[in-house]
Amino acid sequence: MEKQKITSKLKEKIPSYVPIYNRLYTDIVTGVLQDGTQLPSESDLTQMYSVSRNTLRQALTVLTEDGLVSKRQGKGTIVTYRNNMKPLEGSNICNPMIRYAKEAVEGIEISFNFAAPTDVAQKKLAINANEIIMASNIVYLIKNKPIGRTFIQIPAKHIEKIHLDLNKEEDVSAMVNTTIYEIAKSASMNIRVIRAEGEIRKMLEVDLEAPLLFIEEILFNKEGEPIARCKFYLIPEQYELTLLL
Repeated sequence: MEKQKITSKLKEKIPSYVPIYNRLYTDIVTGVLQDGTQLPSESDLTQMYSVSRNTLRQALTVLTEDGLVSKRQGKGTIVTYRNNMKPLEGSNICNPMIRYAKEAVEGIEISFNFAAPTDVAQKKLAINANEIIMASNIVYLIKNKPIGRTFIQIPAKHIEKIHLDLNKEEDVSAMVNTTIYEIAKSASMNIRVIRAEGEIRKMLEVDLEAPLLFIEEILFNKEGEPIARCKFYLIPEQYELTLLL
């Protein structure tokens, strides 16, 4: 694989939509808002959760990406919570953003922070609210144009076992792009098509509601512990995806 240009930046600010996302996520997975339920209007939700409409829309966008809700013409936003992730094992586990790109990735932009886990991270990574996770955004580039983006969450306790230097860009890039996949012995995967909105649209420089291939993957170590939650956003024409199941 050709050497990519790597740039990284430590980010301390946690997005403002995270608290409302947490509350809606919890209400959905605990059954307070059941599959098929229509959510209240945006105006009502902003009052219920005491947030701005922009913050609410950001939270709804991420919930849509996660497959927990969907927008339906004439029906508003509907809860669509399902647990249908498919297992993978062994050599099938890789970083699809690099392996399945039609052309060699030339640049990687990384930003990350350390913070308490969101509710969804606690559930999917089997960790407690008082644990710390590393959350990283990674954008992949060809000819200085983005072709895909990854959001990855890794519990700090698993990072400590890797013995990397977070002050070195090469170490950080190796961990989130290769090492974490090499450590993984199995994974659960969910694949679907989503429409680009908000932050994702800006990061990938695509039109509003442009189709994106979305993959959510939970990586497990040999003991069966979840070690990372990965969310991949691929521009379809830039990738040729092949999975051996």
